[in-house]
Amino acid sequence: MAKNRRKISIPVSTFEQIKKLAEKEKAGSVEEYIVKLLEKKILEDRDKSHDFSKEDEEKVKERLKALGYMD
Repeated sequence: MAKNRRKISIPVSTFEQIKKLAEKEKAGSVEEYIVKLLEKKILEDRDKSHDFSKEDEEKVKERLKALGYMD
């Protein structure tokens, strides 16, 4: 295993489910598939962390209206 990688343990049943998904997606290996999924999740979460809640959005709109920038 490469120096920049770590081992993790997962239940066999989970591995088997992921293996089926990886085969369906024609991934090179279960490991590659898991890394791809985790990277995608990390990027999505990072992008979502910049999203405003509905409450925050309403506060911004109210403030812009008070300043005369919105009707």
